[in-house]
Amino acid sequence: MESNLKELFGARVAQLRKKHHLSQQQLADLVGFKLIGISQIERGLKFASEKTIQKLCTAFDCAPKDLFNFEQKRILTQQEKTAISDIKNILENHPELIKSTFSFITEKSLDIYDK
Repeated sequence: MESNLKELFGARVAQLRKKHHLSQQQLADLVGFKLIGISQIERGLKFASEKTIQKLCTAFDCAPKDLFNFEQKRILTQQEKTAISDIKNILENHPELIKSTFSFITEKSLDIYDK
């Protein structure tokens, strides 16, 4: 799945907002938006108008090109995010499951090589 421009732009806005230690509400106040507007931009649901881009540039003290300076990164699907969350949960809270899983994998690997 390729990322679209709205998603990439939104991720960049979120990145710059965090870099400037701003909450979504603080950024919304700076650009004259409601919180939901900034949230929708950051999630790639809405795109910023030219006027909003200018306001974001003022808020971040950057040039417009800096808002579009993003690497092409794939946005994770909800299923991938859930899988990562589940794995983190297992790693943090279930060390016995990790040990038994590695034992199982090691045992099966040895079985394959012994044949």
